[in-house]
Amino acid sequence: MSQHPNIIRLLDIFENHKYFYIVIELLEGGDLFDYLRERQFKISEDRARSLFEQLATGVYYLHNYGIMHRDLKLENIMMTNNEENSVPKIVDFGLSKIVGPKEVSKDPFGTLGYAAPEVLSH
Repeated sequence: MSQHPNIIRLLDIFENHKYFYIVIELLEGGDLFDYLRERQFKISEDRARSLFEQLATGVYYLHNYGIMHRDLKLENIMMTNNEENSVPKIVDFGLSKIVGPKEVSKDPFGTLGYAAPEVLSH
């Protein structure tokens, strides 16, 4: 599987008798919520479009490999740095699931505060 620019890069994994260590790329920009808060939640329409397009293509990439993130939210999108053209990276795959081509997932996963009303009324 090739690397997508909006998915966090796994650099290495190693272990000892007690722990597994996962080495990922350094993301110095904080999460998307902090990125937006520093800008008083005001960004240009072009920047919003660019961020959304990058994230949508990242999700599309995951879905092509049968991976459902299931907890996509501002806090699970990290920024490469704090510059205006920082790249968003999708992180925290703790609730993700791999689904087969004909498999359907109706499990109500994710963060409660971000859940759609139809998920809550299931």
